[in-house]
Amino acid sequence: MSSLLLTLARENPWPGIALASLNFMVALSLVGMSLLLTVTIGALAWLHELADREPAPLRCGEPTGLRMPSTTLGCTPRQSWRKF
Repeated sequence: MSSLLLTLARENPWPGIALASLNFMVALSLVGMSLLLTVTIGALAWLHELADREPAPLRCGEPTGLRMPSTTLGCTPRQSWRKF
């Protein structure tokens, strides 16, 4: 049986070449989809971490947006709005 297949392969090698080419294309597309999925999951994790982090606390003398930057009042401790 194997000699029959070898005889057919020697006479017409194109089906074997086409099958190898198809296998290569499937493998290449699977690797590409894997890389794309990895980048997508990484970007979503980064965006989630960016949206979930605590805001930076204001230092003494920084403008809060409620008063003019040139008029700094004394350095009084502020409570976070999240503690209410």
